[in-house]
Amino acid sequence: LHLVLHLFKHDDLKRFRRNLHVSPATFDALLQQINQHPVFYNQSNSSQMPIPHQLAIVLYRFGHNGNAAGVEAVAQWAGSSAGMVVKATRWVIIAFLALHDQAIRWPSAAEKEEAKEWVEAAACTAWRDGYVLVDGTLVKLAEKPARHGKAYFDCKSNYSLNVQLITLPNLRIVDYVIGHCRSVHDSTAFMDSRTHKEHHQLFRKGEWIWADSAYSIEAWCVTPFKK
Repeated sequence: LHLVLHLFKHDDLKRFRRNLHVSPATFDALLQQINQHPVFYNQSNSSQMPIPHQLAIVLYRFGHNGNAAGVEAVAQWAGSSAGMVVKATRWVIIAFLALHDQAIRWPSAAEKEEAKEWVEAAACTAWRDGYVLVDGTLVKLAEKPARHGKAYFDCKSNYSLNVQLITLPNLRIVDYVIGHCRSVHDSTAFMDSRTHKEHHQLFRKGEWIWADSAYSIEAWCVTPFKK
């Protein structure tokens, strides 16, 4: 951890990114958001591992998969116990979940206008009111689920979850859907989003969301023409 957080952070940005998958500036910004959360402060006589170390452990773990993301492998990388890896993961997740509603929210009027201006500059004036987009992605599972396992099998021969992300052009996530198995169609999973359920309130007349051909065409959801 000392090598990554002190040497790589200041003198080798490429290796810092390779380990934690964020830039030093992003790491510091994330740390600032969570370092006052009470989960990191207890009444015990035994002090916790420094918060930057806990965050580094979690970022390293989330940035790897397979054997490299195993508790024992991460513990050896960090020079800590396996139990500490489990605790740090839990504490950091708790701290970030407290920021959920602050981070994941529909854009303000100013943010919406900024997104529209970007679309207009990147494409054309006629498209400026399409200021959000939706797409599905897969979250790979470590192993086949015990129940209904076949429903999670994907086209890449992995077991995975379907995740729907609704974002602005700057890639800021404003809504999402998680929990569906891979076999659920993107358009079906999207129906569980706030964006779909409350589109009458979220989109003014003439505004829309961009989607690919896997989604249904609506007045407020524009997709490419299907052949």
